[in-house]
Amino acid sequence: FSPRRYKGEGIVPASPRDVWECIKPVAGGLRTKWDQNVKDFEVIEAVSDTVSICRTTTPSACMRIISPREFVDVVVMKQYEDGTMQSAATNVEHPLCPPQPNFVRGFNYPCGCFCIPVPGEPNRTDLLTFFQTDLGGYLPQTVVDSFFPSSISGFYSNLTKAVKALKA
Repeated sequence: FSPRRYKGEGIVPASPRDVWECIKPVAGGLRTKWDQNVKDFEVIEAVSDTVSICRTTTPSACMRIISPREFVDVVVMKQYEDGTMQSAATNVEHPLCPPQPNFVRGFNYPCGCFCIPVPGEPNRTDLLTFFQTDLGGYLPQTVVDSFFPSSISGFYSNLTKAVKALKA
């Protein structure tokens, strides 16, 4: 199996710190509140301050053609000297997180988000996202291909609303 690769990039009208606050992969974070593709996010094991094993669940999608999914990933967060903040993840098996009933186990291949400061514009962030996901189950590739572009577009649109609400 070779997963399809999807990339998103856009300027978000907010500081990298505010964008990061909305997307950072932490338990109790804001992502479950604004990202329509994230129903729940939990840390299964905190390996260090910057590395954790996480379980993400998603709601059904595409008029319920895509049933709820769960993903278990090792997630790494990093901040660079230039102010860029990054989260990167890939699928992992974990004994404390066997497949759950009522969810199809999906698999993330190396993927991530980069919040990159826009030079000279402290209230703008270049957000670069990469997805390589096997949704699992028996979905026709045409369904997956029609889901991802609108999903990525919705991610940027909803994130922009979330960072505005954060500042309100």
